[in-house]
Amino acid sequence: MVSYLEWWFMISNFVSVLGKTEDCLLEDTQINCKRVLPTNGSSPYVESVRLSDVDLTHLDFNVFLNLFPNVKNLSVIGNNRTVLGKMVLPHKNTKIKALQLNGLQISHFNEHFLDHFPDLEVLNISANFLTELPRLPFADIKEVYLAANRWNCSGHLEWLLELDHAVFRDLDKLICFKMPHNNKPVLAIARIQKETRQTCTANCSCWLLKCVTDPKTGLLEPIIEVNCSYRNFTELPKTFPLKTKILHLEGNQIEDLSPIRENLKYKLLSDLYLDDNNIHCINVLEGSTYLKHFRVFSLAGNRLTELPTYAIDNALQRNLNMPDAVRISLGRNPWRCDCLFTPAFQEMLQKYAPQITDLRDIKCGPAKGDPNSNKMVVDLTRVDVCHSPPEYSIQDALDLLNTILALLIIFILSKLAYDYYKFKKTGRLPWIITKMP
Repeated sequence: MVSYLEWWFMISNFVSVLGKTEDCLLEDTQINCKRVLPTNGSSPYVESVRLSDVDLTHLDFNVFLNLFPNVKNLSVIGNNRTVLGKMVLPHKNTKIKALQLNGLQISHFNEHFLDHFPDLEVLNISANFLTELPRLPFADIKEVYLAANRWNCSGHLEWLLELDHAVFRDLDKLICFKMPHNNKPVLAIARIQKETRQTCTANCSCWLLKCVTDPKTGLLEPIIEVNCSYRNFTELPKTFPLKTKILHLEGNQIEDLSPIRENLKYKLLSDLYLDDNNIHCINVLEGSTYLKHFRVFSLAGNRLTELPTYAIDNALQRNLNMPDAVRISLGRNPWRCDCLFTPAFQEMLQKYAPQITDLRDIKCGPAKGDPNSNKMVVDLTRVDVCHSPPEYSIQDALDLLNTILALLIIFILSKLAYDYYKFKKTGRLPWIITKMP
């Protein structure tokens, strides 16, 4: 038992050490202090020390061990002014079993930090400036708390899934700090990253760009990008991560676009990059779900000579992403420039010019002897595409036929008038009438 006299001396010692008795409260073997730090004296009876609202620039654990050599629970909690620039680790082994360091703006820990606390069982380093898990030997620790730090979620987070939840007690409370996953649960982002990696298209790269919260369900909706560019694909991939929104397939040998219409995976796709492939025709996409909700459809550098302008126009009028989010690329294709296709094509290009990113690269296909070869489609006049060639043409034949028909009509009418006149004068029927049965 501690005698009354010993208690009196101990309390007197704290009065001289702390200076302000109203800022410290001593209860049995526990002392709670606010805003002040002990600087001298000693008290072997104290086992729990809690300092709160302290404004520190450095933290020397030896101070506490000299004052309280038998302390087992130590808590140091800063305030919004605290910027802890330095920690001086104990010079000798301690008896501390529970250590709480909160609100001190700690951004990293020395990898030998735990070596100085051999009996430590509980480590609470939440509410600091940690961006990643400290490289500490947590094997002998029974409880670790990490919430309210500035977790960097821009890189891979699958390490989090390997942590023991029985030890790391607040993993579900870890929140990403800054973009691209600002204010999103770190654990949820890690799980989505893992699923994305496991379901990634073979020979492609997949990554989670960001997550948005569905206002209706409150669930996270990932935005996944898949890059299969320049991977020698001869057909569209049959599978990719479920929530894929962006698919890059530039620089392959793809011709057939029918999977976009038939494969359910493509119904959720919003951005599709198919530049520099072997696509000749996109008519198969007429009426497809993709055309009604896409954001980016890039077809530059293919072999397109024409497209169903009426179908594109109809789809864009129904597209919910119009006008601001829709982008189309059609340049570097050998477009057919004639009177049948070009006028309607020009009209579509002019109507949706804000959505077409490479309008000046949309040119007539190269053709020897064609005056429109390699000209920009939007600059062509109707005379340029609807002129008559010097040689005999279908239009010339139609004009000749119309002339012949007009002469025949005049001849028939003249013959009819002559026969009528002759009948009235002589009463004789025309020769052809006498031969009819």
